[in-house]
Amino acid sequence: MRLIICILCFSCLNLKFAFTQVKYEKEYRINKSKIPENMKSYLNTITFKNKIKWYKDEALNKYTYEAKTSHNNLNFSIEFDSLGIIEDVEFEIQWKNIPELAKKNIDIYLDSIYQKKKIIKVQIQYTGKPENLIDVIKDVELKNRLTRKYEIVLKGKENKKFQMMEYLFSNEGKFEDKAIIIMKNTDNLEY
Repeated sequence: MRLIICILCFSCLNLKFAFTQVKYEKEYRINKSKIPENMKSYLNTITFKNKIKWYKDEALNKYTYEAKTSHNNLNFSIEFDSLGIIEDVEFEIQWKNIPELAKKNIDIYLDSIYQKKKIIKVQIQYTGKPENLIDVIKDVELKNRLTRKYEIVLKGKENKKFQMMEYLFSNEGKFEDKAIIIMKNTDNLEY
């Protein structure tokens, strides 16, 4: 009987981790000259007040390019796949700026998992047709043509262990996806 209980417990633990993605990213600055032309021309349709900083994100099984800038008092991140096709546009907001219903649903979900949590970053993520995504940056109202989601990075305590996590919630605050964030270990001191 003890053996059966041990096997069931072990299976439940493995099942939990099987549905949780692991997010490992190595992000570093790259020179504008290393960026595919189609990405640069896509963003040339907007006049940014601030300089665009280009990054390459290497994950476990893919890489993406990211353009980061401030525009209209928002910090934007425009992500492109390895072929230069836009994937999403994100901008950072404060937790208090999420609509009440979505915030309540997100809070209920996260409180059911964590004994303690600290929200590190909240972003609105827009996905949709490339020609519509560019309009988000231009501050054009596009509620009907784009998908809006909330990406939340938090440090949470679950089963007496702290873990960095990234969650994705729908516009209504319904859980969609999560990933464990693996922090970069280093043997060297970084300044």
